[in-house]
Amino acid sequence: MSDVNRAKEISEEPPMSRLFVICGKQITKDQLIKHFEPDGTIEECVVITDRKTGQGKGVAYVKFTKTSSAARGLRKNGTVVEGDTRPIKVMISASYNRDKNSDTSADVNENQFLRLFAIVPSNRTEEQLKEEFGTHGTVTQVRLVPDKKNDKQCAAYIKFPTFLETALAIENCNPQYKAKFCVPRSKLQQEREQKGQLSPDPFNRKRAHSPDRLSTVRGDTKLVVICSNQLNQDRLWRLFDICPGMKYCSIITASEINITAAVVYSSRQEAQRAVDKIHGLEYPLGERIIVRFEEELKEELITKDTLTQFGPPKPLVPDAVQFVKKAFFICMPEAVSVKLLTDAFCRFGDLIKVYLVPGKRHGYAEFASDVAANRAIQQLHGMQLGDCRLKVLECAEYTGDQKRNRMEH
Repeated sequence: MSDVNRAKEISEEPPMSRLFVICGKQITKDQLIKHFEPDGTIEECVVITDRKTGQGKGVAYVKFTKTSSAARGLRKNGTVVEGDTRPIKVMISASYNRDKNSDTSADVNENQFLRLFAIVPSNRTEEQLKEEFGTHGTVTQVRLVPDKKNDKQCAAYIKFPTFLETALAIENCNPQYKAKFCVPRSKLQQEREQKGQLSPDPFNRKRAHSPDRLSTVRGDTKLVVICSNQLNQDRLWRLFDICPGMKYCSIITASEINITAAVVYSSRQEAQRAVDKIHGLEYPLGERIIVRFEEELKEELITKDTLTQFGPPKPLVPDAVQFVKKAFFICMPEAVSVKLLTDAFCRFGDLIKVYLVPGKRHGYAEFASDVAANRAIQQLHGMQLGDCRLKVLECAEYTGDQKRNRMEH
């Protein structure tokens, strides 16, 4: 039986008891078991190998019998396995054989799971529970919610500073409490929003590789990924699916050197978590993965391809300097970032600042000299910055008397 098939048979209980390990291709199962054994009883260890060559692919799964053991294993992140020289990357793994219809936001970021939910007798006080659960870790918060249907019990929400302490409390508290990890507030909010939709969006119910299934829900954030051509779409999908909220992953272009892919998350916060965890990661070892927000990458390309003709960016003039002339600009059809606009206007020198009118697609560029302002107006008017076309005009400053005269005429 192959390692891949064996991995699919591993039990998913208890929750969050599996580690996903990125390591050297030469690392063996025995080396990993020896490395993680001090953290707890290992139920299974699987090193994913190439079916044709039998060589390791640089990824493995380590399944413990307890969630708390996996939490301890997380502390091995950045350590070096005996017999190797490079540090490994360790994360709580998404379910390997998870139902394809399951919600992607159920994937694990251990820092979200710091609270437990328990059913306790109604005569328990917050102080009593804090003392009782304090034997398993440092309790930072206790909240009791009465059960409207049963006055003999109430719901308890108990928070700890670490994932490990929360896991230990769940494993060792009174079994009658039926303690379990709390669903993160962000997921609850997402579920409420989905229930509030008049027509259920099948994309929210099912993950997919295809961008054709992209939801139109506002807040979706796209990342652009540049990585080794040794990674195919499925391996990329599994890597980014470790971070909660992934909606789809799709390869855009591929060459003999690298591939470019798009990964979409349901919010910018979730996308930022993926950038923090995966950007710069060596996978396979020796080849770094580049992860950028799409709009940031676009701006860099625009700057390189379009604005270079105007010379390099010049330093801004301090805000304390009084502006001599303003340029008025309109972005059509929509505004681009102030950062990109500043990069464009500063290339003519003597720029003080650029700002957009809040909520609008027009704004002003203030210059400390007429010459620089006039050059910017002349050169940037009609300029195409990606999907935005700039209309740049001289801004005349009118006094109240001048406005009154115009109205009288």
